[in-house]
Parts: sequence; structure tokens; C-alpha cells
Amino acid sequence: MAQTIINVVPEGTPPVGHIFESQQMLSTFLSYIFNALPMVSYIIMLSFSLNFILYISGRVSLTFAGIYLVGAYVTVSVGTYFLGQNFSLLSFIAILLAVGLLGAAISIVVYATFERFLKTDVHRMIATSSLLMVFSGIIKIQWGTTPVTYSAPFLKMGISEVLGNIVPNYYFFMFGFSLILMLALAYFLFRTAWGLRFRATSLDGDRTMAQVCGVNQNIVTAITFAISGMLAAIAGGLYAPIAGASYGIEGNALLLAALTIIVGGVGSIGGAVLTAFIIGIARVITAVEMPLFELAIPFIIASAVLVVRPYGIWGKEFKH
Repeated sequence: MAQTIINVVPEGTPPVGHIFESQQMLSTFLSYIFNALPMVSYIIMLSFSLNFILYISGRVSLTFAGIYLVGAYVTVSVGTYFLGQNFSLLSFIAILLAVGLLGAAISIVVYATFERFLKTDVHRMIATSSLLMVFSGIIKIQWGTTPVTYSAPFLKMGISEVLGNIVPNYYFFMFGFSLILMLALAYFLFRTAWGLRFRATSLDGDRTMAQVCGVNQNIVTAITFAISGMLAAIAGGLYAPIAGASYGIEGNALLLAALTIIVGGVGSIGGAVLTAFIIGIARVITAVEMPLFELAIPFIIASAVLVVRPYGIWGKEFKH
């Protein structure tokens, strides 16, 4: 006699097809996050390069975009000349740190010889916008308009499989490097005596009272510009192995940094990180699903946030 085998499925157990669909959706969502990591890292660094000067010194300076451009080109040139295809992680980190110091030096020189004489936000915006043309001209004279690439870090670091997604290890390196810099900056601002001086002169503080208490405004402003230049140059160096260095990329950097500050809030490191994830993931999704909206999505996000939060997600009304 043939026996009939009956499989008893517990009540409430979802069908196999639904489980497969759920896993596929999770895998797709994770792929969006992983592919957004370079853009997220890039936006974090650039936005806080602009944000830091605005928050601490109350100045609108667009010089960071030119320094970002220089950082990308110098990283490509130095990496190609000294390392070539013989990639070394420690050597590449050393190049990034050297490029960061170069960016800090350029920012201090520009501030000392030019920006400190600008008295209003209108003058600063016009003057530093003009300064971007100077940076572009220098790049054009030195490297021309043909894009240059240095992809050894991206290629040599290999790939990893994470939950069914193949992800270049350079994406994790880039995100980790930028996150470490942000954590170091947060520690500096909120856990050190010098950080207290910076916050005392910020848009949330009282500059007059801080100066009366002995805080040297000139030194604080100079260091602020140095940190901003360092972040911008390193952002260019980190993104160069993925996107290369090309004439005119400073415009996109400027736009994304400004929108991130609007959405995240002036002076907020957490806001910059959160907004970078929102814009980065949104751009990746729209690039795949709705390519026509990829460039518009940051503006759409900024408009939606400002309707609900006029000072950004983690921003607040400040003294000016």
C-alpha cells in the first residue's frame, strides 16, 4: 500500500516565494547602500569642508572647491609617479595625508593674503567664486583639460562578497577613512580645550565674550581654514581612484556640499553624515531606476526638508 507523505507547514509561515522575494529586495537595497559609499564619503568630506568655516568663522568661502580640484590632480600625479601599479596601502595613505597638508597650506595662504580682507558675505561669495576660476586656470595650464586617472588603489584592493553583493574593498576604505576623520574632528571640537575655543567663537557661541576671555580670533580662524582645506584636498584624493581628476569637477563638489549643509544643518557633523547617506543612496537609486532625475534628486530632497525643517535636519537657528 502506497503511503502518502504530508508536509505540515506551521501556521503563519510565509510562502517560499515570498521569502525569496524578501531576500532579493534586501540584497538589492544593500547593493544600493554599498554602491553609494563612495558618493557618501565624498559628500561628507566636502560638505564639512564648507560647513566648518561657515559654522566656526561665520564666513562663506567657496575656495574649498578649488582645493578639492587640486587635491584630486595632485593625488593622481604623485600616485602615478611614485607608486604606479606597485600599490601600497601605507604609501597611498601617506600620499593622502601629504595632499591634506598641501590643502591646509593653500587654504591658509589664500586666507592670509586674500580672504581676510573680505568684509561681507556678498563680497566673499563673489571673490571666492572668482578665485575658483584661478584654480581652474592653474589646473588647465599644468594638466590640460584631458581627464587623468590613477586607479591602482581601486583595482589592487580587490573585492569582497557581502550578503551576495560583490563590493570593491576600496569603497569600504574610502568610507572608513572619511568616517575616522569626522570622528577625530568631533573629538577635537567636543573633547579638547582648543575645541572649546572653537565652539566659543562659532555661530552658536559669543565671539565678543570669547575674545574678552583670551581666545585669539585670528589663530582660530587660520586653523579653521587649514582644517577646511585639508578635508577638501583629501576628498579629492580619495575620490580620484574612482572618478579620476578632470577639468571642471569643482562645480559638482560645490553644489553637493552646499545642498548637504542646507539639508543637514549648519555645523552638524551628524547632519552631514546622515544627509550624505540620504543624497548618496537617493542618487544611486535614481541613477538605476529613473536616470532622468539623478541630478535633480538632491534639489528635491533639499526642498522637501526645508518645508519641514527650515534650518535642516539637525540644524538650529544661530546667531550671525
